Amino acid sequence: MNSQPQIIAFFHQSADLYGSDKVLLSLIENLDRERYEPIVVLPCHGPLCDELEKHDIQVYIAPLVLAGRALFSPVGLLKLPIALFNSIKALNEIFSGIDVAIVHSNTLAVLSGAFWSKFKRIKHLWHVHEIIERPVFVRKAFAWLLLLFADRIVCNSRATLDHLLADFGILSGKSSVVWNGIEPPALLDESHIGSPLVFAPQNVVVALVARINRWKGHLLLMKAAKLLLEDGYSNIKYLIVGSPPAGQYHFLEKLKKVINEYSLQEYVQIVPFSDDIWPFWRQCDIAVVPSTEPEPFGLVSLEAMSVEKPVIAAGHGGLVDIVVDGETGLLFEPNNCESLKNALARLVNDENLRYSMGKKGRERVCEVFSVAKFVEKFDEEYRWVLN
Repeated sequence: MNSQPQIIAFFHQSADLYGSDKVLLSLIENLDRERYEPIVVLPCHGPLCDELEKHDIQVYIAPLVLAGRALFSPVGLLKLPIALFNSIKALNEIFSGIDVAIVHSNTLAVLSGAFWSKFKRIKHLWHVHEIIERPVFVRKAFAWLLLLFADRIVCNSRATLDHLLADFGILSGKSSVVWNGIEPPALLDESHIGSPLVFAPQNVVVALVARINRWKGHLLLMKAAKLLLEDGYSNIKYLIVGSPPAGQYHFLEKLKKVINEYSLQEYVQIVPFSDDIWPFWRQCDIAVVPSTEPEPFGLVSLEAMSVEKPVIAAGHGGLVDIVVDGETGLLFEPNNCESLKNALARLVNDENLRYSMGKKGRERVCEVFSVAKFVEKFDEEYRWVLN
């Protein structure tokens, strides 16, 4: 075995600290540095850069080609060859004289790693965090990219893998599932948590922590909140933590408009995205993940469970791998406002059930979704690729 650490070049599509960003950070900061040396390439500066640099990890900013609506437009496809040429040229300069053993592309959204690894004849592991349902031609295009450009495909849930194989069963031979992991924080006396938010003791706080976008379920939750208020549940407060993607602030404006239309101003508090999410999780009583499209995984559910909060989640996608219905939380029928309302009412009415589900949730995180298991599984994947 080579005594020098194997260099892994990680490519990622953002520098934020949401789901896939946190997964990448968790993996890299816990890698065996005697065995692997990570080098990270990002398209821009951001909170993720700062966290990586705290761990003495090399970070480079480069013109990465990212998959998005603009790319799949006629103009975007015409510009793609030039964009790839410029990206590969920049990557050649960054990695000049560096012997990269593996390219790890974190999410389907980052394409540069796939093309650069093929150009340099380097083994390529593609970590898939997405379930793409539409447009159909985009979904099938990604399946072809995985077939042609990935030596190993690692999906973050069984739902993600099943969705992929439904279109391209031929990918099964080089695909696997590795669940994301999380390091549960210490449990604190919540009466001593420093936070600008103040809730009355009689309030039951329901938290939705997610990007404010088209499919994370904010509007569905507001509809359920309106129905609960009409049923007399005036003791529920809703804490929404998150921000819209850059340039898509209309999602936040739409959410605020709906809150006003439903007369929920007194009951809903919106807090912008925060690097430190734990004070918000600790202050809530119930976590809700009402995604209207299948979550490929659902890291926020692990975060909530790790601090002993029961999770109410839409019963599709990777969330069904995480939340044990009736034990660590409740699964409701996706996109069904009445089903979500009933699940919320059940937990709001039963403090003992919230407590027992929270305890079992943390136990499940520690036993099944630990960072140690997550990193151990990826070590096995890297060995598979290298061999």
